Amino acid sequence: MTHRRQPWSTRPRRWRQRLAAPLAVLSALGLFAGCGVGEQQDPNAPATITFTWWGDNQRADLTNQAVELFERRNPTIQVETSFSAYGAYWDKLATQAAGGKAPDVMQMDTRYLAEYGGRGVLLDLGGDQAASDLDLSGLNPALVDTGKTGGKQYGIPFAQNAHALVYDPALFQAAGTTISATMTWADLAAAASRVSAANNLAVRGITDFGGSDHALEIWLRQRGKDLFTQEGKLGFGPAELTEYWTLTTGLAKSNAASTGEQIASMNGAPEQAPLGRKLSAAEFAYDSVFPGYQNATGHNLALAPYPTDNGQLGQYRRGSQLLSVSNRSTARHAAVKLVDFLINDPEAAKILGTNRGLPPNEKNRAELAAAATGTDRAIYDYEASIDAQLSAAPPTPPKGAGSIQLLLQRQYEEVAFGRSTVEQSVRTFFEQAGNSLG
Repeated sequence: MTHRRQPWSTRPRRWRQRLAAPLAVLSALGLFAGCGVGEQQDPNAPATITFTWWGDNQRADLTNQAVELFERRNPTIQVETSFSAYGAYWDKLATQAAGGKAPDVMQMDTRYLAEYGGRGVLLDLGGDQAASDLDLSGLNPALVDTGKTGGKQYGIPFAQNAHALVYDPALFQAAGTTISATMTWADLAAAASRVSAANNLAVRGITDFGGSDHALEIWLRQRGKDLFTQEGKLGFGPAELTEYWTLTTGLAKSNAASTGEQIASMNGAPEQAPLGRKLSAAEFAYDSVFPGYQNATGHNLALAPYPTDNGQLGQYRRGSQLLSVSNRSTARHAAVKLVDFLINDPEAAKILGTNRGLPPNEKNRAELAAAATGTDRAIYDYEASIDAQLSAAPPTPPKGAGSIQLLLQRQYEEVAFGRSTVEQSVRTFFEQAGNSLG
């Protein structure tokens, strides 16, 4: 049977306090460079493998149901599962990997794919060692490529999601305004200001997104830039970051956006975000988290694409999370079989639903879309509405990308709390960013 463990605490913390767990990943990675390959068991022998991911209890329940189905289909394979909140997950995974004991199957973020893949922790799932157990023919090649770095397939997309604006239509309507799929950034600012004014600032129009690397990424892509280049360098300069932070601080100063104290309590969980706490009416997020926001607010929320000033949406097919296999796994065939099952099996797709995003297998996705209702229906409809406007995926984040995310958050926090100016924080960001990459 599947073994379940309870997640670590997800107590809210300020950005500065939240640096410790992800930075442990970056410091520990140097300890396992050159990891060896695990000696393989007979592929037909009974095997016990470990599988870990980040997420909440609802995700754990769904994932464990899918794993139990896998065990019934493969009675010689036992899967031991565990999960935790996002920050604690990376802290623990870094410790395990540094000790040569990474889980057989692990959920991976593109932000850390180059770190773990480049250090020899992950198996190349595009190589001969995985070919007999893994079928990628049902996935869009562009989606599959989001799990590649350095020419190797270190991750397989577990689901597809998209960037979105999650918002409360009733709050905008009550303020005499709306959110539309064709709005500009100025339109969004005006609508957010009206919501804040209509609620005497008790509810802000939008959650401040100045510290979000995901929002920055889309804003840059609308302008022909990316977060990172193919060579692993920053894909933008001081001028772009200054313009972006001028936009976000302008929203904050006009009270259209949430306060510094409100964004400091965010920990990645919808219920801790200003929108989830009913302190803002809109928030940039991934559409896969949409049900969590709706559950937290108890309101009927909606999805819209990012604003754009030039008709360029800037969005792309994104692997919401990846599945990776340890290069040191001694039960590699069993581990890859589990990955194949989770991405391709129709019954597993029904169980997992849209908790992580849309199913990666396109046949499964089409079948589930036809029967979708509620928040699932909203996610399928939203992604269908933007599909024709999606562009090529950006370069895979290089080693050190996680540090860039944290640096962006930290420097924007300095601005949000009045401890620094935009100009000072932009200068500090670029002074420190060069030491984090590579």
